[in-house]
Amino acid sequence: MAKTRSGIGNIRKLPSGRYQVRYVDPHGMRRTGGTFQTKQLADAEKSRIVHAIENGTWEQRQAIESGDLDPKTLTLAGIAEHWYNVHVTRKGMPLRPGVINEYRRYLNNVLTPLRDKPIRSITSQQVEKWYAPEHKRAANQATKAYKHLKQLLEYAVKRKLITSNPCDIDGASSYTPTQKQLVPTTKQVALMLEVSPEPFRTMVALAVYGGLRKGEIYALTRSDIKIVKSPDGNRLFVDVNKAIQWDGKDELVGDPKSESGVRVIELPTPAIEIITAHLKSVGINPDAALFPRKAGSDLHWGKYQINPLWRHTREVAGFKGRFHDLRAYHLTQFGLTGATPTEIMDRGGHSDYKTALRYQRATGREADLIKRLG
Repeated sequence: MAKTRSGIGNIRKLPSGRYQVRYVDPHGMRRTGGTFQTKQLADAEKSRIVHAIENGTWEQRQAIESGDLDPKTLTLAGIAEHWYNVHVTRKGMPLRPGVINEYRRYLNNVLTPLRDKPIRSITSQQVEKWYAPEHKRAANQATKAYKHLKQLLEYAVKRKLITSNPCDIDGASSYTPTQKQLVPTTKQVALMLEVSPEPFRTMVALAVYGGLRKGEIYALTRSDIKIVKSPDGNRLFVDVNKAIQWDGKDELVGDPKSESGVRVIELPTPAIEIITAHLKSVGINPDAALFPRKAGSDLHWGKYQINPLWRHTREVAGFKGRFHDLRAYHLTQFGLTGATPTEIMDRGGHSDYKTALRYQRATGREADLIKRLG
């Protein structure tokens, strides 16, 4: 038998005339490394095994042969799809379809120059070469794509697929918009409520009087609306406990955007009449969709069903922003009441303190408090 210098492996000739590689793995287990037609081929395989054991890469090689990711050929697209399948959130939940779709959009439409490259070949200079023109073209999108790229490659480092993360551009993970968010005026909001047809008018009311996100509004059912009688008149509460996500055309009902998104909010008097009137057209089943796609349907409104109605409504009101900006209007008005950042966070279902603080500052309350110091 031909033994190696370390005594790890040897080759023996079988009765069939073929040559078998035998060796002892790093755990002391005797193994065979395959049989070969010639001794020369067996010697080559034995050398590869011994080299892998001696330089500490044997475990990784065995894992690849068992179907694990091969760092030599693994592309950015390959590790992305793997990560989408195995990653879990802080709550221990898999990524939502909407989140995965957004990540795939970054990968296929923004990270195109890097998408099909082996991750071991991606360098810091290549990342810079991609990022610089992309940031000039669409800064916010480039920042989001960069953060996702960094996230994927950090996972690759953690799994020892690469030795270091090439995403090291200072400040590339932060974005500050140059333009302030558009917020409609009270006059524009009143006009929107006046011209909007039902049930879209009720949707607008939930956004401007409750600050609900579009996906949260879509997901509401009859049981989520609670009307409580009191000596001063009815009070109306909305239980926000789910949101609509879409996987292509498939509708999925899941958790709100964040853990803080689960909340119960009371709506002011102007919203009560609108929502109470709308409930008359909703099925009596507690699980009946507040906004069914069709009369009697179990499906909620479609993803883009709101768009033509919103375009017409905002045009009449002279507003150029998004439907989501109605939420900003509500939280700004809520801040004007003197609400604290914590109260704004609870109302809007935010997990970010800075976001809530922005709505409070937008009201001018900070300037008023400074005047009181004098």
